[in-house]
Amino acid sequence: MTPLIPAPPAAELDRRQKLLDRLLAAEGAGHVVHDLPVRADGRAVALESRPWRVDPLPYVLTSDEFAWLAGAVAERMRAAEAILSDLYGDRRLVAGRVIEPAQMWATDRYRLAAVGHRAPHRWLTSFSVDVVRDVTGYWYAIADHTDAPTGLGYSLLDRAVYAQAVGFTDGVRPRAIEPMLVTLRRGLAELTGTDGPRIVVFSGGIDHASYVEHSYVATKLGFNLVEAADLVVRQRRVWLRTLSGLEPVDVIHRRLEDHRLDPMEVNAAGHAGIPGVLQARAEGNVAFSNAHGAGIMESDSLAGVWDAAAEYLTGFRPVLPLRAPGAAPVGTMIDGLLDAPAERMPVWRDGAAIDLPIVLRLHAVATDEGITVMPGGNGRMLGDFDDPRIPTPCIAKDVWVLGADGPPMVRAGSLPQVDLIGSVPTRAAESLFWLGRSAERAEAVARLTRVALTERDLEVGPIDELVATLLAALAGPFPRGDAEFTLPNTIDVAADRCIAEVGSILAESASVREFLSGTAGRVLGQMADGRAALQAGRRDVDTFDELLLLLSAFSGLWSESVVRGPAWHVGDLARRVERALVVLESLAAAEPVVGRSHPASDRSMATFLEILLAGHDSLVAYRRRHRSDVEWSAVLATLVDDARNPRSLAFSAERVRRDAEAIGWDTGVEALDSIRSEWSDPTEPSAYGDSAAALRKLAMQLTRERLATPPDPALVTGIRVERRHVDD
Repeated sequence: MTPLIPAPPAAELDRRQKLLDRLLAAEGAGHVVHDLPVRADGRAVALESRPWRVDPLPYVLTSDEFAWLAGAVAERMRAAEAILSDLYGDRRLVAGRVIEPAQMWATDRYRLAAVGHRAPHRWLTSFSVDVVRDVTGYWYAIADHTDAPTGLGYSLLDRAVYAQAVGFTDGVRPRAIEPMLVTLRRGLAELTGTDGPRIVVFSGGIDHASYVEHSYVATKLGFNLVEAADLVVRQRRVWLRTLSGLEPVDVIHRRLEDHRLDPMEVNAAGHAGIPGVLQARAEGNVAFSNAHGAGIMESDSLAGVWDAAAEYLTGFRPVLPLRAPGAAPVGTMIDGLLDAPAERMPVWRDGAAIDLPIVLRLHAVATDEGITVMPGGNGRMLGDFDDPRIPTPCIAKDVWVLGADGPPMVRAGSLPQVDLIGSVPTRAAESLFWLGRSAERAEAVARLTRVALTERDLEVGPIDELVATLLAALAGPFPRGDAEFTLPNTIDVAADRCIAEVGSILAESASVREFLSGTAGRVLGQMADGRAALQAGRRDVDTFDELLLLLSAFSGLWSESVVRGPAWHVGDLARRVERALVVLESLAAAEPVVGRSHPASDRSMATFLEILLAGHDSLVAYRRRHRSDVEWSAVLATLVDDARNPRSLAFSAERVRRDAEAIGWDTGVEALDSIRSEWSDPTEPSAYGDSAAALRKLAMQLTRERLATPPDPALVTGIRVERRHVDD
């Protein structure tokens, strides 16, 4: 049986579990759920959502155990390839009555659009199989996954967070699984004869239950993560909509089931799909990682014939027999499939070790060199009424294979390369744009709120109303309801604005994680904690200070970790536009205050101006240039004209100009020059406000001209909806 690594003390297991949960949350995987019927005695009783958790105790296979399993998995993949080739080709299985015609036509997973078309390079590039072992040590397969197999990305993610949280101690180190990515890249590149093919990862978007895996795999492979709206078929070729125009697509690594590919030929069940993509495939102009029609191998109605079909076509019966579960699980479901009860393993849950049945999902990739099985996988612990074929674990286990790393998974040598730095889907560009705006606005509001709280705590003069006016200009709108216009109430408004903007940051970043570093992911995870603190009513200096540090860290990571290409320029342009708006709104609010007669003393007014500068992180810049007391004219020189101050209008405008030129937005450059001429020498107090309104219009013009068509407001963040309303 499987050897176990000696378990550490309970306190250490609790510590590891908390760290694993935190790291998964930082990767956006702490909330991965599948909403599926929970069955008891064959009746659907509820819809349940479960988090993805990694157990601090791995599941361990010896080198010999894995060697046998790897051979068995490769055998099942070869059998599946042969069966698919026959079902959509000669149909010897039907002629020989191994599969009855009525059986094949009864399943809704047989794709007529795949019959008789030019044979693809291979039917399957990726393959997964769920296996379970009984207490006697005998292994069984309970499901083959051939349509859009999931789990490989989760295996890589589980291993990554486990290595970071726990590490490998006591001389026990599993075989590496990351090289499987190289194998997958080669397998995908071989699907077309194109030298340096353009490959995309096709996802159902952020609402898909496995989106985290899609994003993680795309990031690791270095390919664009796309959705149906990002792709278009023209002249029987598939093209990717990007900032620079249409770019050809040669291979689609699809993470969606084949019925969601093309609404023109398949019942898309409410999903848009890519109209015409199957015709492009039939013409040989695009290839799928797993060919259209491969999902028939997952049909419940045909599961009982696959082993016989494999023997009929290949002359051998798989050594890993298939025991497919029925449609209505009762109890621990898998026990009824096996000759003896299923193997159970200890897992750490709620401070105690409990034994649960385990299902392993193993992953294979086909290349021209043969089939490679990843030395590891997903271990999924099952509750009493869980379907073992469906990835809804109470807890997942990292699967270790002991022994030295085997031979290279693919032959050494460089893979075909395509430079994707300049390839940014317009949908992703729009998310990056709103991400940049929300990040800058949240940072500005958090900084000014922290300054306001600090000054209030120091009890410096009667300037609360002045500071409240300034803060409301950035955080507004105010008043809300019957609330009195006071600094404490305005701070509450500012906290609510931070909550909304950080929520937008988290939502937008989730859809463009392939552009962000791993460190950025961890910062985002902590940012979510800061947002939760504000929601819980913690609105003190320390809370805003911690949030500001995280926002500043995220800004720095964006600036220094994202490759300088169109994606970076879009995000930077968004930040600079928002920074300019913050300055203009602040000046529009401050100018009437400074210019009118006010009962506050001169010292209070000076303090107000210092707060204004500090709110824009420009107090040091002011002191380096002006050695006199704080004066309004010098403040304007610092925040408007000082091109050396990165917080000034002049600096932001120049960066916007450069970014606009970099993405080829010529009309934006011309409009910006017109706006700059208005704020350089305002002739009336409303000039800054007018310039802010013009800049908002310009920002919205960018989304309409160069970014994705605005989606249904119900499907985007509240910040997007609110900004569009204001900017329009």
